[in-house]
Amino acid sequence: MVGFGKLITAAITPFDRNGVINTDTLWRLCRKLIHDRSESLVLTGTTAESPNLSKEDREIIYTTATDAVGDKAKLIAGTGTYSTKESIEYTKLAEDLGMDGIMIVTPYYSKPSQYGILKHFEAISNSTNLPIMAYNIPGRTGTLIELDTLEKLVNEISIHSIKDAVGDFEYSKRQIDLIGDKVQIYSGDDALTYDFVKHGAVGVVSVAAHIVGNEIYQMINFVQSGDIDKAEKINASLQDIFTFIFEEPSPGPIKNILSQTWEDVGNPLLPITPISNDLSLKLLENFKKIQ
Repeated sequence: MVGFGKLITAAITPFDRNGVINTDTLWRLCRKLIHDRSESLVLTGTTAESPNLSKEDREIIYTTATDAVGDKAKLIAGTGTYSTKESIEYTKLAEDLGMDGIMIVTPYYSKPSQYGILKHFEAISNSTNLPIMAYNIPGRTGTLIELDTLEKLVNEISIHSIKDAVGDFEYSKRQIDLIGDKVQIYSGDDALTYDFVKHGAVGVVSVAAHIVGNEIYQMINFVQSGDIDKAEKINASLQDIFTFIFEEPSPGPIKNILSQTWEDVGNPLLPITPISNDLSLKLLENFKKIQ
């Protein structure tokens, strides 16, 4: 089974003042994330503001990232939408442009049945040879992929991995116990990464890794090597930044702190708005403490 590594970053999409993708900044961002220990990047996902990205935008993002990364990391394209037909179209584009995998979110807004979710993944799987990461985030989609359905996705459709942003760690522990030996499970919540890895998950699909990738990578390594004291110390030092980057709608906070500490990546596109001055100051102050 192809591996995506232990640290995956859900990459933002940099925009200029006119809301156009800034390809030069995106290229440098991909290089920065790999330098900071990300082993794979998720492109055109939630953090990338996927609802605002056209097919042409996606093509630009995939080709830019491929040029930046080369063979230094895997690239996973977020191709899931609430439309199975559109998800297949985006998946074929991702495969044609050399992506290493796809991430499929539970269909949102339409709120399908568990059987509908299963058939959605099956149709996409039948259209591609790329490994599939299932993205379970009921807080955004309105529908949980239940454990029985996940088991069928693993056993019948052979999904490759799961990004778990369910927000219920008891559910996540049952999931790891049930199918953790058959599928690669990732935390979809930075604040829970330590707990996930301690209970047997592979790693995290992270937003915070835009600014603290090295620290997260070290923490995961310490957990996996049994050096729990060091892992707990790093985890504790990062909890405030994990909280702040989701205190207002994402990706507003992570774009703000990136622009303050690295390079201007632009504001998010509507309906997401720039963050408050108070949060901007808190982010910068906490980042300086970590550094």
